[in-house]
Amino acid sequence: MNGLEAVTEQKRLLLERANEERNDIARKYYQWQARGEVARKTTRLFRNPIVLASLGLLALKLPWRRTYKAGGWFWKGWKLFRIFRRFI
Repeated sequence: MNGLEAVTEQKRLLLERANEERNDIARKYYQWQARGEVARKTTRLFRNPIVLASLGLLALKLPWRRTYKAGGWFWKGWKLFRIFRRFI
């Protein structure tokens, strides 16, 4: 009976370990899914014509030197956003 008890104990340990790993994978998946949802909401916001028109009007109302600086910041931010979005 000693060998049978060792086998059942080993099986129980393997099942516990498998359940822990399954829970860990599920937790990581849901965290990944939440990040993707944030990215989808952000891109949905920038596709809105009202938001785009507002940004255009804002750019027209700023003085020219500030516009160039803000445009450069926007372009750098947009490129960084696209890079980070690949990992989300």
